[in-house]
Amino acid sequence: MRVLYLFPLAAGLLLLCPACDKVCDTDNLPQYPLTPGLRAWVDPYAKGMVLRFRNAGTGYVRSYRVTEAEGKMDGSGSGVDPCPVYYREYATRTLERTDSTGKGVEHVIRFYLAAQNSSRTEAQLSVGFSSVEPPLQQIENGTQALAPATFAGRTYPAVWSDSPSFPGSGSRVIVRLYLTKADGLIRFEERNGTAWDRL
Repeated sequence: MRVLYLFPLAAGLLLLCPACDKVCDTDNLPQYPLTPGLRAWVDPYAKGMVLRFRNAGTGYVRSYRVTEAEGKMDGSGSGVDPCPVYYREYATRTLERTDSTGKGVEHVIRFYLAAQNSSRTEAQLSVGFSSVEPPLQQIENGTQALAPATFAGRTYPAVWSDSPSFPGSGSRVIVRLYLTKADGLIRFEERNGTAWDRL
């Protein structure tokens, strides 16, 4: 008898969710891959790699290990339709601080890169609560030039840097980040004037 009561319930659920069993046409959708030049911006963050930063004033070293390295072509939809409208390639890297027992957001570095369409790329680099959006598309197509810079006795030929729009409060909040294509994050500066340079 109980089975008879369940049948109308299951039929009602199927009526409420007509798209649940929809077959998506994924063969003829636009695909937006990252170019090899753009993809190279995440190469300095291979899984398991450790990045070390030293403060010249104190001699202290902060270490960050790449714990997550993911990249794939992902389907993106619009509205309530469960089927993707197009595919875009993205890459993410997560680095966790290893010289400290803390597990908060301030102990994590994240790098995100995604193709939005054939001509636009989204990128974000976050250190703790501070984040910047490197204009990688413009750097790659040559509309934004990079200048050389020297930190801790090492000269980098092409460096991009910026300050977060909303860095938050506190003397140890990151207020400027420096990035290169070949080496990744090479320096970050805190509001109190402390700078951490890549070893």
